[in-house]
Amino acid sequence: MTDPAEPFTSDFVRALWDRAADPYAAGQAAGRDYYRYEFFGPAQADMCGDVNGVRLLDVGCGNGYFAREMARRGARVTGIDISPRMIEHARRLERAEALGVDYVVGDAADLGSALAGERFDVATSCVALQDMPNVGRVFHAVRSALLPGGRFVASITHPFSDTPFRRWERDLFGRKRWLCVDRYFDEGPLTFVWERWGEKFTTQAYHATLETWIDWILAAGFEIRGLREPRPTEQAIRARPDLEDAGRVPYYVMFDLRNATRSPS
Repeated sequence: MTDPAEPFTSDFVRALWDRAADPYAAGQAAGRDYYRYEFFGPAQADMCGDVNGVRLLDVGCGNGYFAREMARRGARVTGIDISPRMIEHARRLERAEALGVDYVVGDAADLGSALAGERFDVATSCVALQDMPNVGRVFHAVRSALLPGGRFVASITHPFSDTPFRRWERDLFGRKRWLCVDRYFDEGPLTFVWERWGEKFTTQAYHATLETWIDWILAAGFEIRGLREPRPTEQAIRARPDLEDAGRVPYYVMFDLRNATRSPS
């Protein structure tokens, strides 16, 4: 990862993910995204619990992985993403497997405009919030899109291990010994280069401390119901030995939040 040369704006992020959408979708179809499918995705789905029959908004849905998983579990799902090309892929997959998911192109920081004031029982976001500019505004927008008492179950890359400097120290045989991290308190956007997805592409994400994430959450009016740092199961590690390091250091953190707004009496 490197410090970005371009400003971290919604327009720039939209352009990056539009360019990334085709190789990203191809990489997922080829099985490259097993971290999502076999590790943190199932962990977040379990954290959501029973969603049968609920109106659910998936924020930063990309090409629809988590939206589809929630629909398979019985939720009535709307997915929103800033990238029109990502939404094209999501709609293509919906045509191939009709789950009733409605996909919308829009900025998560302005959900009211994109969704015409619709309200939801539950919102989710699967490792997408850190890729968004104006994260504080996104939390406010999500809370406004929830009914009183509604939940927001969100996962992000872990601020501790996704730092501006990050490198695994290896032994003579190439085995990972320990993770070296630095500049944890240096908040700001970073550029990520994706090189093993068939076609090289770049994206940006915003690194902030866990303290800042908690401040954003509380300032938006959410209550924190739970927090998890998922680890891959032993079964997942046996199937995918590359997941072993994710059982040693936290790669993701998940928040279970509640809209503290009360219904009018």
